[in-house]
Amino acid sequence: MRIIKKSFPQVNHSKTRIIELFAQIYLNIFLTNFPIGKILLKSYLVKTKDKKLKNYTLIRLIEQSIKQYKLDLSSHNILMPVYSSEPALMPVLASLAGAKNVYVTTRELDAINRTAFYENQLELTSTINFIEKESPQTLSGLDIVLVGEGVSYIDSKFVSALKKECIISILPQNLDFNQASGVNIEECVKKKIPVVAVDPNDHNLQLYRQLAHMVVKRCCENNIDILKSRLLLISNGSLADNILSHLKSCGAQVYCANTDKPQDRSYILKHLPEVDAVIVADYPLKSTLVVGNEGFIRIEDILNINPEIKIIHLAGKMQANSLTANRIYYKPENLIQNSLNVNIKEMGLRAAIEIATASMKIAESLIKIKNRTILPNDSVVTYNIINADGPVVLGRVNF
Repeated sequence: MRIIKKSFPQVNHSKTRIIELFAQIYLNIFLTNFPIGKILLKSYLVKTKDKKLKNYTLIRLIEQSIKQYKLDLSSHNILMPVYSSEPALMPVLASLAGAKNVYVTTRELDAINRTAFYENQLELTSTINFIEKESPQTLSGLDIVLVGEGVSYIDSKFVSALKKECIISILPQNLDFNQASGVNIEECVKKKIPVVAVDPNDHNLQLYRQLAHMVVKRCCENNIDILKSRLLLISNGSLADNILSHLKSCGAQVYCANTDKPQDRSYILKHLPEVDAVIVADYPLKSTLVVGNEGFIRIEDILNINPEIKIIHLAGKMQANSLTANRIYYKPENLIQNSLNVNIKEMGLRAAIEIATASMKIAESLIKIKNRTILPNDSVVTYNIINADGPVVLGRVNF
């Protein structure tokens, strides 16, 4: 951090110190002897305690995650997004993992001030830079680009400024690691820069279990009692297995229909009259239309059989206009049709930290693989190279 020195007029420090001492004495008398003073002091102590606890919790969770994933960013330069729910999270995480230079794509004062607090408290050695726009000079020195909130669209100009050893890892706000939104894949292929994404099925990260918990949360927010309720789950694959298991463990009676099995439509019609809600979680996308006039579940059937039903959406295509016109209850109202309809901000702090750590770990692992420095005892998060052509070979990625 650059410091500019200025000259100031002389101050009589002895008089200033005496005034400060008297002010402190009178303040102590007020706070300890007057009722209003005692109330203010108690309020201050509670707020201070809460702030310290929150600060301690963030660092404790970050350190746990770094240890769990064995994240080591030593000597690496990294560009990363901001996590607006906790602006200090990303730079502090990278710094505690040993990054040399950290570039965060925000100029918000809250993010700068919170990070400065941790820099001073933890005596962080990384150089943390808050930038409004990525310059070619910054991009040319990067080892890792973590794509997410605030990071510019990675186009041909962006890619051309990166060195060929750079790794791009995606951290999408909607947690859809099967799509590389915000990245021009063709340009990355031309320069042979890998674009990597966490495998949602990774057993350590347990992303699908996190999404299953989000389903329960959304049900509660919409006054659907999970315990002893009857739910119809429309989903597929590992996500369906995780949601089904989690809902049952919460005491729900769940009927599950698979979107890649058209014959399950008769199963839906059989149980539609008795269910309290429908959970739409078609991910990865299998059905061209889950709920609609010609969908897996037809609007006509809902109106005739169970018009009071509630629909909780996590992923999958639905005809929102028809649902609204027929006054069929569905949440969230703002539907994302071609991807996961979630936001990382809906996750708890622990989950957000783990997901961010895993996204950095896969970039670190790929750097080690390319440099042939990965060791047998290194922690590895399973990942997919979105723009790879063929399998990943030790020390080489085929494009």
